[in-house]
Amino acid sequence: MNQPVSAARVAELLGDSLPDPAQIPAEAFDLVAATRELVEAVVMTDVDAGTRADAAAELRRLAETLGAARRADQLFLARHADGRVESLTQAGSGRLNPQAPPIEWVDRPKEPPPGSPPTPVEVRARCTFGPQHAGSPGRVYGGVLACALDEVLGVAVLVSGATGMTVALTTSLKGGTPYGVPVDIVGRYTGSEGRKSHASGEVVVDGKITVEATAIYVGERR
Repeated sequence: MNQPVSAARVAELLGDSLPDPAQIPAEAFDLVAATRELVEAVVMTDVDAGTRADAAAELRRLAETLGAARRADQLFLARHADGRVESLTQAGSGRLNPQAPPIEWVDRPKEPPPGSPPTPVEVRARCTFGPQHAGSPGRVYGGVLACALDEVLGVAVLVSGATGMTVALTTSLKGGTPYGVPVDIVGRYTGSEGRKSHASGEVVVDGKITVEATAIYVGERR
């Protein structure tokens, strides 16, 4: 069996051959936005059975249309003009994945050149979750928050210069995280031991921490 490889390692191997996100048509991102609106509408709808049946038939037709041309692999990496790598379809924050939480980066430095020694870094993001992300009334589901934290902490490790894949993630829910309002997500690289890298972070709502997280990432053998 092949050894697992992180997206960061794939990006390193592909180098400058990755496409520029600026070349992606605006219609691709509009499709994602419309799909997110659709998912929320499905979760919240109270229309009659006949309307649901008609919608389901139309959605199957659209799925067939979109599936007429498929990429060979789910992974879709791109490199910005400043060198920053973006994974566009991954489940953590992929801008071309409507199932990913709609994370927007507030402070996300670009990753250093391969081989650079890891340095302490903090990244900041913002996300407005919707009712499709909810668990108990008015609150974001804990597993969705764990997904978002894994993404933000993982990016902190990446931009520190210490790449790797998640092997452990611990979350502690300190309070309810509401949906429908912007919340802040912070991640920081805290150190390395050999191939292991450590990160910590939190979700913050109006200055109050609602979730804390720590994670361990392990880099590939070279």
